[in-house]
Amino acid sequence: MSAGPLRIALVTGGHSRVGRAISEALAARGWRVLLHAFRGTARAEALDLQLNPPPHGPMGVWQADFSDTPAALASFEALLATLPAEADFALVHNASAFENDDRDSVTLARFRMHHALHYEVPVLLMLAAAQRFPRGQALLLLDQNVENLHDQFLSYCLSKGAMHAAMKRLALSLAPFRVNAVAPGPTLPLPDADLAAFDAAARATPLQGAVAPEDVADAVAWLLDARRVTAQTVFVDAGQHLKQWREPAAPGSL
Repeated sequence: MSAGPLRIALVTGGHSRVGRAISEALAARGWRVLLHAFRGTARAEALDLQLNPPPHGPMGVWQADFSDTPAALASFEALLATLPAEADFALVHNASAFENDDRDSVTLARFRMHHALHYEVPVLLMLAAAQRFPRGQALLLLDQNVENLHDQFLSYCLSKGAMHAAMKRLALSLAPFRVNAVAPGPTLPLPDADLAAFDAAARATPLQGAVAPEDVADAVAWLLDARRVTAQTVFVDAGQHLKQWREPAAPGSL
C-alpha cells in the first residue's frame, strides 16, 4: 500500500511555547516539520533533530525576521522552491508578538510591527504558498479576542482582527488552497503575568480552566486533516470569547 504523499508543515515560531506543542503534535502524526525561528535558532535546530530523525533527517531551520517583510518573503519563496512540488504542504502561522498599548500609548512602530507579523506577512506567505502548492493549505493562529472586544492591546487586537476578517476572502480567492484558523484563549501566561490573576481569569471561563498547549495543537492537527473544511475558525478557549475578559498582565486588569 502506498504511504501517500510527503506531508510538510512549516510552523512559524514553531520551537517554543504553543508553537513547539504544535510542531510536536504534527510530527507525531507523520508530518515532516519545517521550523521557522527569528531568535532561538539553536533551540530550533535541536528540536528539528528531535522531530525529524533518520532515515530522513532534519529539515533545517528557516531563519527570518518578519519585520523586514521584503526579505522574509524573498527567503520564503526561495525556500518553497527547494520543496518537492508533489508535497502536501501546510503553512502554520503561529509566530506572534503580544505587547500592550491603548489609544494613548500606541506608536507607529508598534502598530506596524504587529500588523507586519499578524497580517501583512502571513497574507504574503499564503499568496506565495498557494502559487507553489495550489492544493496546499494555511492554518492561522488567531486569538479569542477577535470576538471579545476590550480596550487593551490595541495594536495586537487590531492586527489579529484584520487577519480574521481577511481569512474568508483568502479562502475563496486561493481555493482549492485551504485557509483555516484556531483562536486560543488562556493558554500560557506571559513571563511578567500575575499568575494568580491568570488562574482566576482561566477559572472564570465557561469551562473553568486554562487551555493546554496540546489542546491547541490537537485542533491545528484536526483542521489540517479536514480536507473539506475551509474558511473556519475553531475557538480553543474554554469558551472565553463568550465572556468579556481583561488580560491579567496589563495594568488595571482583573
